[in-house]
Amino acid sequence: MNIAFFDFDGTMAKGDSLLGFVAFVRGKKRLYWGLFSRCFILIGYALGLISNTKAKQAVMRYFFANMDYKEFLQECERFCPDLESRLKPAALARLQWHKDRGDVVVMVSASFEEYLAPLCAKLGMECIGTRLATQTHNKDSRGGDSSCGLESQAGSEKVDSRLESTFLSGEFATPNCYGEQKAVRIKARYDLSSYEEIYAYGDSKGDAAMLALATHAFYKPF
Repeated sequence: MNIAFFDFDGTMAKGDSLLGFVAFVRGKKRLYWGLFSRCFILIGYALGLISNTKAKQAVMRYFFANMDYKEFLQECERFCPDLESRLKPAALARLQWHKDRGDVVVMVSASFEEYLAPLCAKLGMECIGTRLATQTHNKDSRGGDSSCGLESQAGSEKVDSRLESTFLSGEFATPNCYGEQKAVRIKARYDLSSYEEIYAYGDSKGDAAMLALATHAFYKPF
């Protein structure tokens, strides 16, 4: 059996899906204002002074910290057609070639797994991405905040009058799936020695570690 790993942004799809997602959920005006207000971070990233991870976390905190997680997942589902419209025909053709051969096909992206998962399900791909951390806000039955943060199981059993809601914390639940972390996440899920051929498709330095795992590596193929 063979396995194929595909990067998403720039490889399978056109454009930056994270900025597209922010615009979809929060609107373009808020996106532009948010980028302007955080321009020092973007400049630092462009100059190589700030890492991809720190830049992405800054965006995440500004736009999505404390957003209801259920609502966030609903927006992720709604965003799927937008992601689908970004797909490159040549990438889809190559994906189908692998599927026709019976290969395992995996999307490996630094973008958020929550909004990539619905598209992967539709394409018949497995999904590895950056996952987001959540926290629990406890509210009493009248809707007021009674506490914030993670609560122990024993404590939550004692306050059955409270309703628990899950929100995005603004942090990552996994390391940013970029660069070396792509290889780390792949190795953690798959025993690569059990595959005869390993294909990988990427378009940037963030894909180098993933491409190095492959017996057939393709850089900017589509």
